[in-house]
Amino acid sequence: MAEHTLDELDRAIVHELEEDGRRALREIARNIGSSEATVRARVKRLQDANILRIVAFTDPEQLGNTHLSLVFLTVDPARHSAVVAALVELPEITYISTVLGRFDLCVEVLTTDNAALWAFLNEKVARIEGVRSTETTPILKVHKLRYATPS
Repeated sequence: MAEHTLDELDRAIVHELEEDGRRALREIARNIGSSEATVRARVKRLQDANILRIVAFTDPEQLGNTHLSLVFLTVDPARHSAVVAALVELPEITYISTVLGRFDLCVEVLTTDNAALWAFLNEKVARIEGVRSTETTPILKVHKLRYATPS
């Protein structure tokens, strides 16, 4: 995986989009003192390099009939990549990361209720070869959700 560095202009554009992913490129250009063509080219380059993705987040709490949980997994080290590949395919999973410490993976799961969470864990996750154990905790309230580049 190639490492990319962001220059000041890239960071300014990304910051504008972090504030509002729907912000018009013309407005971004005006705010940072650049041309719209330059901003458009930079955004395209960042997207092509998989550095920038513009996505929408829903608030599960506002949707109703949703149950958000974190599942921490311990996996067989030799099966780590295969477990991740299997988890990525599960539609209930909204986020996966490799972590250090007591667990190997952290997974965010969105289900309709506790029964659906139980079925997900027992009928899907437990059947993945290489999953040694799981620990689940419900997310009661999300207080902040923001992905931002470090200053």
